[in-house]
Amino acid sequence: MFDVQSITRAHLIGIGGINMSAVAKLLVDAGVTVSGSDAKDSEETRALVGRGITVHIGHSPMNLPEACDAVIYSSAVPEQNPERIAARAKGIREMTNFEFLGAWTASAYTVLVTGTHGKSTTTSLVGLMLTQAGKNPTVVVGSKVPKFEEGNLRLGTQDLWVIEGDEYARHFLEFRPKAVLINNIELDHTDVFPDLPTMIDAFRALLARVQDRGMVIANADDANVSSLIGEERRALEARGIRVKTFGFGAHADVQVVDYAVRPAEQAFGLRNEHGYIARFTLGVPGKMNVSNAAGAATLATLLAAPAEAIRSVLAEFTGIWRRFEKIAEDAGQKITILSDYGHHPTAVRETLAAAKGFYPGRRIVLCFQPHHRNRTKHLFLEFVPSFDLADALLLCEIYDVAGRDDSADQDISSRDLEEAILHHDADRAVTRPLQYAATPADARELLKRWKKPGDVIIVMGAGDVYLIAPEILA
Repeated sequence: MFDVQSITRAHLIGIGGINMSAVAKLLVDAGVTVSGSDAKDSEETRALVGRGITVHIGHSPMNLPEACDAVIYSSAVPEQNPERIAARAKGIREMTNFEFLGAWTASAYTVLVTGTHGKSTTTSLVGLMLTQAGKNPTVVVGSKVPKFEEGNLRLGTQDLWVIEGDEYARHFLEFRPKAVLINNIELDHTDVFPDLPTMIDAFRALLARVQDRGMVIANADDANVSSLIGEERRALEARGIRVKTFGFGAHADVQVVDYAVRPAEQAFGLRNEHGYIARFTLGVPGKMNVSNAAGAATLATLLAAPAEAIRSVLAEFTGIWRRFEKIAEDAGQKITILSDYGHHPTAVRETLAAAKGFYPGRRIVLCFQPHHRNRTKHLFLEFVPSFDLADALLLCEIYDVAGRDDSADQDISSRDLEEAILHHDADRAVTRPLQYAATPADARELLKRWKKPGDVIIVMGAGDVYLIAPEILA
């Protein structure tokens, strides 16, 4: 079996990805010589170059170092990539970034945070809570956390890890975690999961990989999670695994109570099985973030984080990169620009609801870039009503995901969404600004013309549309 701890030189293909760049930093910190390549220059690739890593823009067999123990690649990198072909010709071990992380953390106490929505925020909160409690975890998150010096990575002890577990391509099955948190399960990544039962089965397989005498923390408000836990609870408890649920419902072990939205904050209590209520405030909007906070607090408490550490983290939490992130504000005209990573109908709907609650009485302008043609096609009917709370809607053309879009998906466009939403709005007797933009640059110019005093403008999508957010007020 290949020993990842013996790697002295690694080459990373797709090194600019949010998880791949964290792996690069982990390896450098461990004394490994790292090189890499990516299809395009980015903020992440430039940051890695600043750390002394050789990063090639574009893919070529010449990028592969002469002496190399392992090639680590993103799942977006196909088998026919020239650097992967060169690695196989030289007999160099290939592995995905998650395969590497699973092997690297095999002997550690690993906490895996999973679910269709809220993984990054919840992972960040768990990491911050355990840090505040003095546990010194190493944290790998699919975003950037302002309090983490490395952004997407916090370097701590090698004995305790908190990792955002990606369900795409069943990556989370590379781990044998001691603890798993499941926020929610909803059909996504339709190029991998043809239907919801197939996706639920992936989470079922993950539960089977939780180590004996470990723990599972689950969202009791999510019907799919509750059904799965109900089916698997007996088998889990037979292995000494502790199962704890959280949520707004009275059936949750840890129940959210006394929920209230106040100016610039949310307040809530968490009541445990013994009736004790601990009270918290949270400075980021949205009921979904209260759920994320409840899950993180439940897990952190089971890992012996005191209530005061949890309370301090939640009160000071201002969010993370591209998750309802405030990018700019014109105080005079009271225009606020937000960036959000949402790319699933549920995420769109919940983010708009959060904006309405946090910015009452203001016009919500949404610029949305769908991510992945396959997802847009398969979730099309769910997308159409998900934009209902936007007072003005700008639809950027779909972001093509390298290595994931099939030729059969090329017949779908954001223009199709525009047309369907126009019919939907007519059916509900609603008239609002609604337009298509071929590129993010076109969307930027339209938003500059659309903006009015009092607007909250949300730039949303998992592709590159976020780059225009700082330019709208320019």
